[in-house]
Amino acid sequence: MAVGKVDIHIDDTAALPRFAALNAQWIEDLHFLEESDKLMVAQPEIYIRNGNHVISAHIDGQVAGAVALKKHDDGRYELTKMAVDTDFRGHGIGQKLMTATEDFAKNTMGLSYLFLLSNTRNEAALRLYARNGWTVNHEGPHPVYARANIGMEKHL
Repeated sequence: MAVGKVDIHIDDTAALPRFAALNAQWIEDLHFLEESDKLMVAQPEIYIRNGNHVISAHIDGQVAGAVALKKHDDGRYELTKMAVDTDFRGHGIGQKLMTATEDFAKNTMGLSYLFLLSNTRNEAALRLYARNGWTVNHEGPHPVYARANIGMEKHL
């Protein structure tokens, strides 16, 4: 399937239900929904409140993928909940989301650092992060998230 023009939206409330559904799908495919995931599904709007942001990629009006920037109590931001619709995988949507998110974080938010948590089973995601200059800063069990066994960071 050829994909059309990709439009990037920031904090588009209409994209939030799809953001939650896409993330719930991949999480359930590889792992299980943890409490924070269940909250995301029930209340996706929390991902655009209190300094949080959702960046979504749209093709012909359809949400093809999305990612969030989540503000932590210490002021650091986490790149989290990145998902691309299975119908649009293999067309560079993840890369477009990564580029748009890093640009937004650096140029609009004024951030110089991001971190993320992932799982070594998410091989395609880890390849994307590595291609974009993210480096591993943690390996092994995470104290909060059962599925997270690798952490990465990037200085923007």
